[in-house]
Amino acid sequence: MSKFFASNKDFLSETLADLTPEPPTNSLHLANTHTTVTRLGLGAIEIRPDTPKDDLHLVFSAAIHGNETAPIEVCNQLVSDIISEQLHVTRPTLFLLGNPASMRIAKRFTEENMNRLFLGKHATPGKPQNLETQRARLLEQWLDQFLNQSGETATHILHYDLHTAIRPSHRERFALYPFVPNRTPPKQQLALMKAANVDTVLLQGQPAGTFSAHTSVKYGAQSMTIELGSVKPFGQNDLSRYQGIKDLLRTLLKGEESQINESQAEQVDVFEVCHEIINTGNDFKLNVTEDVWNFTPFKAGEVLWKDKQQSYQVQGDDEYIVFPNSKVPKGQRAGLMLRKKA
Repeated sequence: MSKFFASNKDFLSETLADLTPEPPTNSLHLANTHTTVTRLGLGAIEIRPDTPKDDLHLVFSAAIHGNETAPIEVCNQLVSDIISEQLHVTRPTLFLLGNPASMRIAKRFTEENMNRLFLGKHATPGKPQNLETQRARLLEQWLDQFLNQSGETATHILHYDLHTAIRPSHRERFALYPFVPNRTPPKQQLALMKAANVDTVLLQGQPAGTFSAHTSVKYGAQSMTIELGSVKPFGQNDLSRYQGIKDLLRTLLKGEESQINESQAEQVDVFEVCHEIINTGNDFKLNVTEDVWNFTPFKAGEVLWKDKQQSYQVQGDDEYIVFPNSKVPKGQRAGLMLRKKA
């Protein structure tokens, strides 16, 4: 790594150590793999093969929440393998570690959940600015730079935003497919998820300000937010549990995903949002315990939340809850209710 990073550093350690506003930028041409690696800035590395296999552009991001460490370590290992020429990349690829400041303090964020700030929401008129709004703006700029080479915007883009969950889940690994009107995930994307041992996909039903929504809406990318397990401190992850996603990313980098049979898509359970729980105000009450697991089922008749004027009751088929959080501010999402698609 000494040719590219500072002495005794790699992608992760240098990102953790360096929070200066303008960290060094540099490039390295890898003669054996005919690839150029460029550091765009803190936590951002671009890889460009001299002769790309096709027009697919890859974006792999982690650390949008800084305490979700396993995907960060996965990306760090991939970057190390690329720079040491053990992994031959065939497509333009951008690796992003989203929130270095929160990585350093081992917290989800420093001031504000950054995964609500994309698609320009960081610049809403009158919005207070902070480390997360500044970083979201920078990540968007790097995406523009990566996807608009030579004045032409890339048209074939795949973006996986890698996370781990803050609570246990009855389905340990699941992906969220951002809402774009009249769009459903292609069979190939479901098959790729299954190949990564992700056998559950949630179709989001409303526009959002997430990083994967940003690339889906602005660039037409095939994007997924992928939840891969539980939050743990750096060095405490059993990375053997992440072998599926490591293998899939390596397969995509090498351009070998045609080996994955699309029939695997049939083994993926697809859920859709049937209700978005919003904190309506001070009298809002979420009727689930704080430690409820993601994908906990609820039966018809159960009341999930209420306030002084209204309530929500499960109707008909079982509904499943994900991301319940009664502590969010008024107007923000306090959970999602799902139904399994036939």
